[in-house]
Amino acid sequence: MTLRSRLAAGTVATLTLALAAAFVFVYFAVAGELRGQIDSALRSRANTIAALHRRSPTGRLRPPTSRPTFGGAAGYVQFVTAAGKVELTPGETVRLPAAAGTAVASGRRHASFSDVTVDGTHLRVYTVHIGKNEALQVARPLTETDSVLRRVRFLLFGIALIAAVSGGIAGFLFLQRALRPVTRLTEDAERIAATGDLRARTTADTRDELGRLASAFNTMLDALGDSIAAQRQLVADASHELRTPLSSARTNLEVMQLHDELPSEERQRILAEAIDELREMTHLIEDLVDLARGDVEELALEPVRLDQLVADAVASAERRSGSTFDVTLTPTTVSGSAGSLARAVSNLLDNAVKWSPPGAVVEVRVAEGRVEVRDRGPGIDPVDLPHVFDRFYRARNARSMPGSGLGLAIVRQVAAAHDGSVTAANADGGGARFVLAVPTLA
Repeated sequence: MTLRSRLAAGTVATLTLALAAAFVFVYFAVAGELRGQIDSALRSRANTIAALHRRSPTGRLRPPTSRPTFGGAAGYVQFVTAAGKVELTPGETVRLPAAAGTAVASGRRHASFSDVTVDGTHLRVYTVHIGKNEALQVARPLTETDSVLRRVRFLLFGIALIAAVSGGIAGFLFLQRALRPVTRLTEDAERIAATGDLRARTTADTRDELGRLASAFNTMLDALGDSIAAQRQLVADASHELRTPLSSARTNLEVMQLHDELPSEERQRILAEAIDELREMTHLIEDLVDLARGDVEELALEPVRLDQLVADAVASAERRSGSTFDVTLTPTTVSGSAGSLARAVSNLLDNAVKWSPPGAVVEVRVAEGRVEVRDRGPGIDPVDLPHVFDRFYRARNARSMPGSGLGLAIVRQVAAAHDGSVTAANADGGGARFVLAVPTLA
């Protein structure tokens, strides 16, 4: 069953239930009003007869001058004693059920109304106590009332049926028009999935929830297109970056293979160059793996002492590079992944060491979830500043230096995974300043 059919069925069901509830209320209200009028007439008739009965010198009701026909509008009267004896008015032969009269006459029950059927006639009977051990029963036919209620039931059922059918047709047509944007969006999504053309867009000509859905779908296509473009660019850039060291290493090894007579010093130089190229390629592959892993893995966050983590990273950088670091650490606890944060801090330190001249001091500051690293190099060209965190981006004056161009991209990825940020700017007095900020814990 389609969504349109389910909504139409739900609309019809809701309308039918609402009409049924309303019509049941109307029916019982009409039935109550009609029966109330009859009950009022019976009570008035019984009071009149009881008054005449009490004023009678013999203590008995005088026979009426004109006896009503059984079931007539004037009502049918009989007397019942506590012993169950029934006394009819002169000329009557049909008796009403006396059980209720006996109970009222004996005082076990109060005056009450009841429905009975006598000789095929539906009657409304009022039973009231009129004297010692004696009760009066007055009956009136419900023939006209039952006929009216049958017509009311037929009329309400017909109205409900017509309303349900009309409401179903109207609801189906309305839903068909209302869900037209959903149908169009579905067709566009199926066409885009079949053709793979992410440049195609669906139309959003309304401002309601369906219009927002279409706009969100277009936004998703934009994001998906950008992601695929970035993926293709990453593959192309990675292929280019891997080709250079691989080609260089292969060339050096082929030279050694073709020239067995090379001197030992020359062979050592060629091997050293090949090893350097392979080491650079290994580093590039490791960076690519880290980037790919960071895109798909969800970090396991835990409390991390950021100041201690930075102290360990600085000690490792000093051993690797022999550079001097000016470190100021303020105890800071953050919520993060120690491994990812350590890699990001190491990349910032390596970048500062690479750009600092020999003998320069790299400044490192840690406070309130922020790691600030400043070098004493030439700074960042304003043209390059917006792109320093892009994958494989290299400034013009950095293309002759070693590196994959992925270190700062990994830093930005780690910052985003921790709901933090990383910024780069030129520092006053020269050099560049990088600031990594992640949320702190109390």
